[in-house]
Amino acid sequence: MRDGENGGKCRGGERRGRCSEPLLSLLILLLLLPWNRGEAQPASSQLPEPILLHRLQEDIADERLDEFTLIQAAFILSGAATEDSLASCLSWYEEVLSRLRALYLDPFKRLESASTIFSYLHSFYLREYKEEATTLLDVVHRQKFNCVAGTILYNLVCADLGYATEAFETPTHVYTIFPDFTRTVTVENTSPMGFNIMRNLQAYSAYLLNYYPEHRAAQIGLDRIYAYENSRGRRINNTELLGLLAYNRAYFARERNDFAAAYEFVLLAQEFNRDSRSNIPFEQSLYFQWGKTLYEAGSFDDAFAVFADGAYRYPEMKELAQNSRAAYFQALRRHGQQLNWPESRRLVMEMTELALLGPAEMEQQQEILSGWAEYFYRRAERRPLLEVIELMQSAHPEEPRLQEMRRAAERLPE
Repeated sequence: MRDGENGGKCRGGERRGRCSEPLLSLLILLLLLPWNRGEAQPASSQLPEPILLHRLQEDIADERLDEFTLIQAAFILSGAATEDSLASCLSWYEEVLSRLRALYLDPFKRLESASTIFSYLHSFYLREYKEEATTLLDVVHRQKFNCVAGTILYNLVCADLGYATEAFETPTHVYTIFPDFTRTVTVENTSPMGFNIMRNLQAYSAYLLNYYPEHRAAQIGLDRIYAYENSRGRRINNTELLGLLAYNRAYFARERNDFAAAYEFVLLAQEFNRDSRSNIPFEQSLYFQWGKTLYEAGSFDDAFAVFADGAYRYPEMKELAQNSRAAYFQALRRHGQQLNWPESRRLVMEMTELALLGPAEMEQQQEILSGWAEYFYRRAERRPLLEVIELMQSAHPEEPRLQEMRRAAERLPE
């Protein structure tokens, strides 16, 4: 379960992922902030080793894993940072499978076998529930788990032993379902009594209320909590399930104010679980918080990248677009003062693709580009001058003076 109030699953309360301040006040703050020439300080990274992480990112880019297995990806997302640590985790996992195979699970009694696997894992590996224990490394080294870690381990073990599994994701929780059984079997992985939990719907509803603040629990009511949860959830496959692990890691990174790591985990989570809707409040909050942190540190290019990514993902959030524009123009002014045309050109091209500027901002951009055009004309630099004119024409193709500027540029020597 990702958290109720702030965004991770298997935490108390209903997930809303609220910003720590109103969005409008944050927008006003960004527009009024002085231009700080300092650069952002690098945040401590809690991400896996770049080589493993980059390989995993490339592998999941098409929404499927080819190079890595699900269990390998789960350990990398959990923090297995080197090839040696990954190999050690895989050895542990193979030992778990070997011990379960030694139990001689009856393939013709699938329900009983799935129950045996569940009981065995809770007897020896899933020993203590902790809301922050969201990775498989928490299981390997401490036998602690939350619903994401427990569901990942149970689902992948069952799948590797021949029992197809899926998960059901709700805004506050995740649990196991077996799609191939003759009847629906719901497995609540946070409790050793959780196998086929629907045998007693009232008891399970009471259990679910633990993940809601008291006022929300009273509003919903015990008799409606299960229907309420499931009406807001969806079935996901085991690849998408790993996205919840990345989201939880993003949540805990944000709790440490490590916004850089949180943002990277969110981007990775989106690759695994692109349609997850229960993470929207947390993502939106993170885009604002991380963008604001970068902006205040004077890292306007990075702030623009974060805000623009958020505006692209959530076009209905007008504040993200406004903050993107604020960071964009600060970055353009800085590159202008540094006479850095390649970076200015890159920014303008990105903003053109995003189409976030209104008429007033377009005029402001044209004024900045006009300054570049005058600079390159005085220096008789034909190629960059034509680049500037091309960008200006993409914004105002019918502007008469641009034709004159192009003719003047073409008269310059190559």
